[in-house]
Amino acid sequence: MQKTLTLIAVLISAASLAAQASYVDKQYGWRVEKDLEYGVATNYAGIPTSLTLDLYKPLGDQNLQRPIMVLVHGGSWISGCKEAEALFAVELAQRGYVVASVNYRKGWHKAAFVSNPGPTPDGYPSNCLYAADSMELIRAIYRGQQDVKGAIRWLKARSVQDSTCNQKVMVGGESAGAFLSLAVGLLDRPEEKPSACFALPNAPTPAANVTNCYDQNCATQIITPTGTALQRPDLGPLDGNLNLNGYDNHVIGVASFFGGVPYEALPMDWMQGPDTPALYLYHQTCDGVVPFGYGQPMATLSAYCNLGFTPWHTNFMNVFGNGAIASALQALPNPPTFTTDFLPCDPFAPALALFECVRYGNNGSYHYAHNPLERAQILANFLSPVVLGAHCFSVATHESKAVLDGLLSPNPFKQRLTVFLANAPKGETNISISDVSGKTVWSAHQMLNAGENILLEQNHLPAGFYVLQIRSKEGSGVWKVVRE
Repeated sequence: MQKTLTLIAVLISAASLAAQASYVDKQYGWRVEKDLEYGVATNYAGIPTSLTLDLYKPLGDQNLQRPIMVLVHGGSWISGCKEAEALFAVELAQRGYVVASVNYRKGWHKAAFVSNPGPTPDGYPSNCLYAADSMELIRAIYRGQQDVKGAIRWLKARSVQDSTCNQKVMVGGESAGAFLSLAVGLLDRPEEKPSACFALPNAPTPAANVTNCYDQNCATQIITPTGTALQRPDLGPLDGNLNLNGYDNHVIGVASFFGGVPYEALPMDWMQGPDTPALYLYHQTCDGVVPFGYGQPMATLSAYCNLGFTPWHTNFMNVFGNGAIASALQALPNPPTFTTDFLPCDPFAPALALFECVRYGNNGSYHYAHNPLERAQILANFLSPVVLGAHCFSVATHESKAVLDGLLSPNPFKQRLTVFLANAPKGETNISISDVSGKTVWSAHQMLNAGENILLEQNHLPAGFYVLQIRSKEGSGVWKVVRE
């Protein structure tokens, strides 16, 4: 998250004073709107999938600029349901957030041969965790984060209806949902697209002794994919194709509960960029499902507690868990804002596997949010300054300057718009022009220099008020501009 100083002048009405609430204390009632469809997308087997969310809203806050939190459930990218996030959704709604708990596309192709498939952990249909290859899970993460980004754009377009500020949007998830949330916040450049998400050869015909399962809107589906259902096409752009309504899917904060990122994330530098959000990282250090450091998901349970059956995790990709992510962030010369909430526990001892499997079984493999009410409070405390430090474009009233100190010329403008910068920002900048509702009407990625920089030579914007934002690794600048 860039420590943005906007110095933007704001006209605040009596109703919008509520927007200055700290979002820390529970003080409101809440209600929920169930099963709202935010889009339809094709799943891994080529089947159209309805995508739904539950929308939790505070009652009695009288706030017209509520922050938005999008919550994403876990389930190894094959199972799970939006209702699993109800506790966190209610906790945040009672603090003044509008909270969307989303379903997303799940499922991945299964292995062609498994010698001795065994039962899978609670919550999964039998023999459902044998992946065709490591690329399948990365593709599942990619599809899911595209869906969540589509949900964010859908929510931003409803800002008036839901009384939200579409610049104060955060995303968080548990386990598989945390992987999606991190991808939403960190995958923001085309060159970061994982190699597994381009076109691949067809998946193999799955072994007859495994189950090809996935959940769709909380109902388990069992299929036997053949023919075209085994195709693995290019998965398209990072942002997907849902709800391309002019709004972006930028978030200012990410909460990762016992999640991680695929092995390519750190070498491809997902962690650093002009839009890196604030990060809350929670993990128990001996997690037996998602490794705290580097490794394969479920390796501990699969290798040592699977009663002699073929391990599930063999074809799972390597991942960096929250502990490894925190270490990578600390090593950056200009890290984003982040906090860690790590709970220590004794690591699994393979030499004592018989006893250790019992301990892990009795403790949920240490893969859960310990004391979720406390976690919700810690998260709310962390996000409060992030939310209060953000702005809503619709309340900008006149030209302002920020970390990127500069002067626009001319302003008002007709065709050409130029910015004079006192200092050159390091690296590429993200530049956008939004209308007063926050809808992006023009954007570009561009290197800027000290002195004069031409942003627009010709444009077809209607006359009116707009907000120009320039974001770099050092910070950002926000200006109100007028098109004559």
